[in-house]
Amino acid sequence: MTLLRSAWGRVRAFGHRVRNDGFTPKEFRSICVGALVLLSAIVVSGGLVRLTGSGLGCNDWPNCNDSKFIDVSNKHAAIEQVNRFVTFLVGFAVLLAALAAWFRRPRRRDLLVLGLVMLIGVPAQGIVGAIVVWTKLNPAWVQVHMVLSVVLIWASVMMLVRSGEGDRGRRVSAVVPRIRRRVRLLAVWAMIAVVAGTVVTGTGPHAGEALRDPDGICLAEGAARRFFGSECDINGNALVWATRVHSAVVWVTVAIALSLLWHLRRLRHDREVLDAPLTAWLVTALVQGGVGYLQYNTGLPVGLVAVHLAGAATLTGCTAWLWCATSKLSTPAAEMLDEAVAR
Repeated sequence: MTLLRSAWGRVRAFGHRVRNDGFTPKEFRSICVGALVLLSAIVVSGGLVRLTGSGLGCNDWPNCNDSKFIDVSNKHAAIEQVNRFVTFLVGFAVLLAALAAWFRRPRRRDLLVLGLVMLIGVPAQGIVGAIVVWTKLNPAWVQVHMVLSVVLIWASVMMLVRSGEGDRGRRVSAVVPRIRRRVRLLAVWAMIAVVAGTVVTGTGPHAGEALRDPDGICLAEGAARRFFGSECDINGNALVWATRVHSAVVWVTVAIALSLLWHLRRLRHDREVLDAPLTAWLVTALVQGGVGYLQYNTGLPVGLVAVHLAGAATLTGCTAWLWCATSKLSTPAAEMLDEAVAR
C-alpha cells in the first residue's frame, strides 16, 4: 500500500510539473520514439491478421461478434483481438504525443500540426478498420488502411526529427536545390512502391480465405475478394503482372537513389547532411528487395511476407527521415548574438 501511495504521489507531482512547466524537449522526444515504435508495430500486427486469414475472426466492430465484445475462443478471433489491443495502445501513444506537443515548452507550431495529423489519423484508422470488416475485407479498403499507416509513420518520423532541432529560426534548405529535388523524387517513387506492394498483397493468396464446403470446393458466396476477382475465380496471371509492376516501380526507385548518389559525389557538405538517412534508406531498400524476391520465389510464405511488411514500415520511416534532412532551421545572426549576450 505504501508503494502504491508513493507511486501515485510521483505521478501527481509529475502531472503538476507538466501543467506548470510543460514537457522538456528530452521528454517530448522520448514520447515521439514510443509513438513511432507503436505505429510501426500496428503495420506488422495488422499484416499478421491478413496473413493468417483472421480478418473476419471478429465479424463485427467495435464488438468482436454479435454476442461478445471480446472473444478469444478461436485462433482467428484471438489474433484479431490482439491487433485491436495494439490499436488501442497506438491511440493512447498518439494522444500522448499530441498532448505533449501542446504542453511542450517552448510550444512550437510545426509540432502541434504534426500532432494534430496523428490525432486525426488514428480515429480515421479505426473507421477504415470498421469498414474493412463491414465490407468483408474489400482489398481497396484494406489498402486504404495501409496507406493511412504510412501517413502516420511519416508524420511521427517528422515529429521525432524536428523535436531534436532548435526552437527558433527560419526553415531553409540544407542541401543544394538539385539534391533536394532528387530526394523528393526518390520519396515519391518509394511511396508509390509501397502502395504497389499493397496491390500485390490484395491480388495474391493472402488477401483472405474463402468459405469451402466439406469437399474443399470454394463457395462463391463466401469467396475472399481480391483486386482481380475472388479466390474462387482468381487469375494467376493477375498476381504475376501485379508483381512485375511493383518490381518495375522498385527498380525505378533504386535508379533514382543511384542517381542521387552520383550527384552527391562532389558535394561534400550535402553528403555529410544526408549520410545517415541515405545509408539507412539504401540498406533497408537492399534488404527489402532481397526479401521481396525470396518470398516470391518461395511461394509467399507467411513469415517472409510479414518481414516484408515490417520492411515497408521501416523504408517509410527512412524515407521520411531523408526528406526531413533536406531542410534545417537557420537562426538569424542577431538572435544568436542576443542569446550569447544573455548567457
